[in-house]
Amino acid sequence: MNIYFQKKFLPVFALFFAVLALSLLQQNRFVLIPINSTFILVVNGILFMIAFFNFKRISQVDLSKPNVMVRSVMTGAMLKFIIFGGAALWYAIQKKAPIGNYNLMIAMVLYLLYTWIEIGWTKIKKDA
Repeated sequence: MNIYFQKKFLPVFALFFAVLALSLLQQNRFVLIPINSTFILVVNGILFMIAFFNFKRISQVDLSKPNVMVRSVMTGAMLKFIIFGGAALWYAIQKKAPIGNYNLMIAMVLYLLYTWIEIGWTKIKKDA
């Protein structure tokens, strides 16, 4: 594994492991807000895998063409939205347990954080 890859991908690793640790700690404690830790862990895993895929795609984009960079980021956001929405619909169709408003809000905050980190990669690549 390349050190350059680890340095740029470090915020994603940090976010992934922070959410993982908080979800695992929350499972063992009583919290006043009903949070489904399994749902949060699955959402975090899906977003982490998509972020890895998007990182590999963004790192191969040519710097001399800014339109390609914008299209790449937009494609990544749409791909993430489609997969994320499909997974949420599939989970809702299963009807094993209600998702809940707090779980959806946490999932959307994770979605926004991963997207914000991906946009940061384009700024790093532009400055390099």
